[in-house]
Order: sequence, then C-alpha cells, then structure tokens
Amino acid sequence: MKATFAVLAAAVALSACTTMDIETPPVLVTPNNARDAMGIDVYARARAAGNPVPRFRGQDTVEVRAFGNVDGNGSREVSNVQCNVDSGLYKATILTPANVGVPNYGPDSPSIFVRCETGEFSGSATVDSYNITASQRSNSAAGTGLLGAIIIGAVAAAQIDPNNDEFGYPNIRVTLKERAAQ
Repeated sequence: MKATFAVLAAAVALSACTTMDIETPPVLVTPNNARDAMGIDVYARARAAGNPVPRFRGQDTVEVRAFGNVDGNGSREVSNVQCNVDSGLYKATILTPANVGVPNYGPDSPSIFVRCETGEFSGSATVDSYNITASQRSNSAAGTGLLGAIIIGAVAAAQIDPNNDEFGYPNIRVTLKERAAQ
C-alpha cells in the first residue's frame, strides 16, 4: 500500500513538471517603428545610415509559457492564454505555449516584458538577455572544487568579451494569479 501511494505521489509530482508541446510555428515580433526596421531588425535603417546602433546578430527564439491554478486542480501549465510581449522596441501577441522570434543584439538586447490574461487570472514576467558563453564557462568550473572554481572563474572573467560572446534569453514562465476584485 505504501509503495502504491509513493508511486502515485511521484507520478502526480512529475506530471506537474511536464510541459505541453509547442505545436505552432514561432511568432515573429513586430517592430514598433516599422519604417526604421528591416524584418525584425529594429535598427537596420539607422545602421545603414552609419549611425552607432547595436549590431544585429540574427534571430533568437524565446519560449513563453503560462502556469497557474486556474481550475482549482493545482498549479499546472495553462494553454491558450493571450499574452502581450513587449520590449519597448518590438511587440507581439501570442497564445501560450509559444515560441517568439526576437532580434539578438548581444549585450544590447532589451529586456522583454510579458503580460498574460485569461478570465479572472493574470500575470507578468520580465527577462533580460544573458551572456551564454560566460554562463557555460562558470558551469564548467562548478565541479572542480573550491580552488579550481576560483582559478577557472578568474580566467573566465578575464575572457568575457561582449562583442564576441553568445547572448540569449531564458525561457519565459508567467505565473497566473487571481485578479483582485475591483
């Protein structure tokens, strides 16, 4: 009996961690000032005119998901939640779960704000781009012991080069909560 309960509890815990497959193609952002953009590169025309603007490094894909206890059955991933994605430079409207195609400007990539609403539930999240290359260097130092981590950390810090390092965004997870009565 105890073994059956333990297996059932483990299955419930694992099902809470599972995520839905994203079955739709990535949604590309729309530049706020389409006149100055080419595709999703919001600085294209300014760069072509010789202005000092961030370098376009291509397109990244950011995963957006919504989680909450919207049906009283515990916190889980919620699909078909409308979310507005906004960086100040570009925007998109999506239904969760979704992948969003955003421009990559390396260390100059803007923060992304996501606001999701469904019925009486809403939530928001903000993410910043991060240096993937530096993060990978730091992670490789984790298993080397204290002295090894200090040495590898110092070497990694000396090698940080925002102009050549790879940057990206973490996946965005929005927690939905019941809106306060108005």
